[in-house]
Amino acid sequence: MDLRGRFSTATARAASRLGREPDTKRRWAARARVLLYVGVTCLLVWELYISEVDNLPTGLTVVQVAAIVILYGLGRWPVVAAALSIPLVMAELLIGVHPFSLTIVTSVVTTGVLIAVRPRPIGYVYVATVITILTTVQPTDLPLADVASWLVVFFVPCLLGEGVRFLSSSVDRIQRTSAAQLTRQRRDLARELHDTSIHDITSIIMALERAKLTGIQDPKVLEEIDHAIAIGRQSVVSMRGVLKILRAEDGSDRRSGTENVPAAIAAAAPTLQRALDDARASLERAGHSLQVHVEDHVDLPLPFSVRTALVRVIQECTANMAKYARPGAPCTVMIERTDVETRALFLNDAREGAEADSALSSGVGLIGVRERVEAVGGSLVVRHHDGRWIIQASIPTISSASEGQVERAAQH
Repeated sequence: MDLRGRFSTATARAASRLGREPDTKRRWAARARVLLYVGVTCLLVWELYISEVDNLPTGLTVVQVAAIVILYGLGRWPVVAAALSIPLVMAELLIGVHPFSLTIVTSVVTTGVLIAVRPRPIGYVYVATVITILTTVQPTDLPLADVASWLVVFFVPCLLGEGVRFLSSSVDRIQRTSAAQLTRQRRDLARELHDTSIHDITSIIMALERAKLTGIQDPKVLEEIDHAIAIGRQSVVSMRGVLKILRAEDGSDRRSGTENVPAAIAAAAPTLQRALDDARASLERAGHSLQVHVEDHVDLPLPFSVRTALVRVIQECTANMAKYARPGAPCTVMIERTDVETRALFLNDAREGAEADSALSSGVGLIGVRERVEAVGGSLVVRHHDGRWIIQASIPTISSASEGQVERAAQH
């Protein structure tokens, strides 16, 4: 049993390498149907050629052509095709079997498909029925030899069908196991984020609100406190949106979670203009001025994945400007959009000898931004030249139809 389990796992992993997308099996089934249609067409042409060359009886030609035509429906309705093929086998036996019987070929192919994609008993009942017809309609002097011969003939499609069934079930088992592990990891991560980050941010907001009640008179200090409270509240809202995304695959939300994930992601990320306004306000509080150069048509609807990636790039890069830019130096953001991509350029004078606070700088911010950009097919370039930090992001704007529908719905 252990050897079988290891073989099943190894086979499933090997098959999974053919495609890791959720619809991999459906795509391979579609390709198999196309291959079946091509093969059936070749058989049909071959049958018409043989009928003409060998001058076959009209009845036999009609039976064999009908058997081949049945194979066109085998990809989608294998049980119906199998039921229709049985009387054709009997008809050919009564008319006279051709040395190269395409009706038998139809039965062999049907057997493999039935066992592979339908409940196993259906395939074996079909095999037993066909062999019974082949050995009883026109019996010979050696009935046991005939049965053994036909069993050998049908053993090959049975074996191939069992192999495909075993491979498919192994892949399904691996996918179910992986999905269960991923669900547990997402649930654990959501719980930790809720119990740590959201609680801590909420505590900070409450501390700032208590500080306001102490009677602070300095307008600048009050402005900074109000800004910190607003940012904290927005962070809590965004974090709760992330928690909904993480729990979208949980059992309690399994029916509607997957459809709502794109909308939840789009809703959690601010708009492009909001991200630029927040960046300008944040840099002004840090003593910097932000120069923004944005093309007029950049605000046209963007795919949610592109908009989310672009907004996160703006947030991370402008946060780096506040930490690493030379005091009082202007910072520049330029965004342009073409028919195929959106480009963002960030420029600022670097502060000499600046050392970031280890508590505020993890060192992985730009790594995360690069991963996010590359996940949507873009690229991120970071370089230090002539005392300036230059970050350039390029994100393709060609998206799927579903992303466009989600984005339009979110905007309306």
